[in-house]
Amino acid sequence: MAYDGTIGAILSNYSEVLKRYYLPAVQEQLPNANPLSSMIETGEKDVTGKEFTINCHHGRSNGIFATTDGGAFSDADYQKHQTMTVPMKYNYGRVVFSGPTIKATANAKGAYASVIDNEITGLVKDVAKDINRQFWGTGHSILARWRTGTGTAITLQKKYRGNSAGGDGFGSTFGGKYVTEFSKAYASVLTTSGTNVTIATVDTTNLAVSAVVDTEADYDTITATDPTLSEAAGTYYVRNGATITAASSTAGAGRLEMMGLRGIVTNEDLDEIAFYDGTAQGMSALNDPLQGLAVGTYAWWKSKVATASGGRYSAQRALSFRLFDKMFDDVAKAAGEGYGPDMIMTTRSLRREYKELADEDRRLVNTMTLDGGWTAISHNGIPLMVDDDAIDGEVYFLTMKDLYIYRMSDYEWMDKAGSLLSQISGYDAYEAVLYRYAELGCTRRNNQGVLCDLAYED
Repeated sequence: MAYDGTIGAILSNYSEVLKRYYLPAVQEQLPNANPLSSMIETGEKDVTGKEFTINCHHGRSNGIFATTDGGAFSDADYQKHQTMTVPMKYNYGRVVFSGPTIKATANAKGAYASVIDNEITGLVKDVAKDINRQFWGTGHSILARWRTGTGTAITLQKKYRGNSAGGDGFGSTFGGKYVTEFSKAYASVLTTSGTNVTIATVDTTNLAVSAVVDTEADYDTITATDPTLSEAAGTYYVRNGATITAASSTAGAGRLEMMGLRGIVTNEDLDEIAFYDGTAQGMSALNDPLQGLAVGTYAWWKSKVATASGGRYSAQRALSFRLFDKMFDDVAKAAGEGYGPDMIMTTRSLRREYKELADEDRRLVNTMTLDGGWTAISHNGIPLMVDDDAIDGEVYFLTMKDLYIYRMSDYEWMDKAGSLLSQISGYDAYEAVLYRYAELGCTRRNNQGVLCDLAYED
């Protein structure tokens, strides 16, 4: 039987519905699917080229003076500026439909099968969730931290501090929650020398996690295929290719995910956050600063960070209004009264701690309803919100007006040769690819703050 063009017509219909129906829904839903994403996405700047350049004003002129009658003038001076760059990051979502699935809808009313709708809407939710996870990270795709085990049984860190192996830091509190969501993970094993990390080698074997046991203990257990690399202190799990694989790499070359608050609201460079084994910390041959400005060179390029007396992760202390108000005032002083902070974000457990503290102090806790329908507690007239991807043991005091999404492209469907659905070579199958080119950047890092090392109960 000669080909009658039916499949082509159906593909054309799908391309049209992807473009006219699903894309506006994607663009509307993704920015508002999670609290942090919803708040950050209100500030966007379009980018021409592969990076955005920010001219940062960080110092005033010293050409101001008083002198005697007839006295000599002091030297003139100038305003202090520093250029920094926000590189683009590239995120994708891909769905595949078989030829028979598409053909089966040819006579259906409206010509669109529920399986297609399910795949597209499911993809939208998954992309939204993952972007929100990225907004709390450092760009290195850290999904979990190794604790013990080899072979098919591996335990993952779950404590804020005091983990029995691998040190304490970003990712230590994750347990298996992100491995549960995405099931695919790759081991990244550090090679250390002295007090620094020299190489982070990412295995190419998918762990293929088949089970995650969420326990009440200080760790989760996963069942997975054994990677070719042996786990060791400092091992963490990532998506393949999402972290630096050699000390000779260009800074940030392997940091493929979007930047998040853990990388922005800190007083460290990014490699010092991601690369540690409990003793060694930071890449010895590859410093990786946020937006190109190393904190060791530019002391003003630091957020307000309040830790336990022995340093971050050295201890956990009870939440108090004094700690809360001190950080609020520190950020307000840096940002300017009335400018910031304008948002406080934390976990559900620390919100409970806050409410219990208010009850004990007989303080009235007011609630607020924000744009998008989000609800929050009011602290000094500023919303205190919960985000399920927020970092355990920490409260973030944000000046949202200084956080922007710099984008080359909003969410779009990849259009190949005029069609949003294209055949996969060699298969009776078709794919649609959703993409976005964007990065989260910060114009004033010192206008952000984080209260660390807080005690909490799950």
